Amino acid sequence: MPVFLSQHAGFCDGVKNALALTLREASRGKQVTMLGPLVHNEEVTRLLYEKKVNVMHDPEKIGEGTVIIRTHGATPQIFECLHQKDNVEVIDATCSYVKRLQKIAHDFSKRDYDVVIYGDRHHPEVQALLGWAGKRAMVIEPGDTGMLEGLHLSDKAVLISQTTQRESEFLEVAGKLQELYPNIEVYKTICKATVLRQNAAAAMASTVDLMLVVGDNKSSNTRKLFQVCREITKTYQIAGAGDISDSCLVGVEKVGVTAGASTPDWTIKEVMVKMEECNFESRAEESFSLQDEVKEYRPGDVVTGKVVMVEDDQVMVDIGYKSEAVLPRGEVFLEGEETLKEKFSPGDGVDLLVLKMNEQEDKLIVSQKRLDRERRWKELEDALESGIDMNGRVKEIVPAGIIINLGSGIEGFMPGSLVDVKYIPDFEQFLGQEFEFKVIELNRERDKVILSRKQTIEEENEKKKGETLHHLQEGEIINGVVKRLTDFGAFVDVGGIDGLVHISEVSWQRIDHPQDMLKVGEEINVKVLEVIPERERISLSIRQAKPDPWSTVGEKFNVGDIVSGRVTRIVNFGAFVELIPGVEGLVHISQMADFHVKHPSEIIQEGEEIEAKILDINSEGKRISLSIKEARPAPRDFSVHSQQKEGNNQGVTLGDVFGDLFQNNNSGDDEEQ
Repeated sequence: MPVFLSQHAGFCDGVKNALALTLREASRGKQVTMLGPLVHNEEVTRLLYEKKVNVMHDPEKIGEGTVIIRTHGATPQIFECLHQKDNVEVIDATCSYVKRLQKIAHDFSKRDYDVVIYGDRHHPEVQALLGWAGKRAMVIEPGDTGMLEGLHLSDKAVLISQTTQRESEFLEVAGKLQELYPNIEVYKTICKATVLRQNAAAAMASTVDLMLVVGDNKSSNTRKLFQVCREITKTYQIAGAGDISDSCLVGVEKVGVTAGASTPDWTIKEVMVKMEECNFESRAEESFSLQDEVKEYRPGDVVTGKVVMVEDDQVMVDIGYKSEAVLPRGEVFLEGEETLKEKFSPGDGVDLLVLKMNEQEDKLIVSQKRLDRERRWKELEDALESGIDMNGRVKEIVPAGIIINLGSGIEGFMPGSLVDVKYIPDFEQFLGQEFEFKVIELNRERDKVILSRKQTIEEENEKKKGETLHHLQEGEIINGVVKRLTDFGAFVDVGGIDGLVHISEVSWQRIDHPQDMLKVGEEINVKVLEVIPERERISLSIRQAKPDPWSTVGEKFNVGDIVSGRVTRIVNFGAFVELIPGVEGLVHISQMADFHVKHPSEIIQEGEEIEAKILDINSEGKRISLSIKEARPAPRDFSVHSQQKEGNNQGVTLGDVFGDLFQNNNSGDDEEQ
């Protein structure tokens, strides 16, 4: 009976590297501690226990020695806690795919995105990822797609996946989310090795009668392999050779074997030997060999490797060849004074381009710079075609505009007219800032890239404007920023679109110009009075966003009170007096003095502070009647009044006190005389 071993079975590169690093540190006699089990496999855990490697879960309790960060990674808080300990050395063995996933989550979190993670919320990889994804992160577990409609995502959202999930299931979830939230961004973050392992296992399962999936049941990778194979053929998940029984092989003609990423080679070999001991013919086809084959490479090949050693002028990388590939310093992009040792660490995963092979020394020369540059050009071409936004940092200010560092040795030019939607007199303020922009022109042969930040801002403004018009509700109170002041009112930005506050709605007080109350750039609360989306028109009120001062009049004033106020307007029939901001009372001309007054200006002037007595309050009608004469009654005995004036103010005449009351005796007004 033939027994086949599937391609890509067993340890992935990340686990191999983590185990090698841990065993190396333990062999040096160091006190080595892992934050949680290195992988979900009892055989590996037993081996490390024998090597006196401790397992702890609380970083606070670690006082000294070397700490290994396992392949699943750790939260930023754990890293910070460990780095603050003087006697602790940290070795980060996080899988390169997991690191990339964490970086994606962290970058989107900093941009205020909702980060949706597809995976097992209790898995250590997802637990660590949540620490990088920020407070707006959420987890969708396999089989829990019913919760998709209740997520309530914002317009800025991204979907990522635990690295060991099934790609087909992830893509199904992504499709459903894109139907509900068309703007959601999707990143395929499932480990390439996971996809290859699952695809190879599925291919083999379709050709055999039985599949044996070797690995610990706690391993997410192993469980996913079991699901993949079970859907195709009869499948058993076994921890090792001891789980194989004759009964499970009855009626089986061909057997396939695969193993999870945390399953060691020796466990797989034990399973294969056990099959031979059961007198079953075991043959491993060349394509399914357990032994790693020596790969052959040619110039132009793209390879993935692990950093083995970092020197001052070169990096040695394991790419599965007979010897390590050489990455010269000149084939790496380094920022400023950055060194190779600052950019690379042993265990880092890198993608490289094969340049040439030195056959005499059996050595490959590779380049990261040329591969990165080629990939960056492809990203720029895709961005030009699709219209998506890209990011870059402002490197230099030139007379005609701005130079943007696009990475990988490529620079783009942004003309001054395309930097912003408004006129910018000086671009120096942008130096060193990171910009979002669109690629509007490319010429690779001439190394020419033309960029526009203006288009990005315009699109964002249009999007915000549409959202604002759609979501604004009449009567709600919102925040806005004063953008312009005119004679007839103020324009306030309420989210990408300006609404008008008419001068009558600026304040409960009467004002001559909006600038009396407002300043450009000031943040204020406004009430939405009217929204007309088709005309992009919004009417706002500042005063209605505040309490009506007339609502407190009954608490502050009573009939008979003597109050102080400022004369705001004088009319033929009386004068208006402001008692508190937004509340005015009327002094009728008949209440100015105990004598006849032709015009209020004979008694008071605009801007003058006076005292008056409250005669009547009508809060609903917003009217208060006042009397000056009852607050300070003028004497009817003019001779007494004159004597008092002469005694206290020498040289003051009745004419000084009463104006032209006794003038124009021949005017014909007998009643006044």
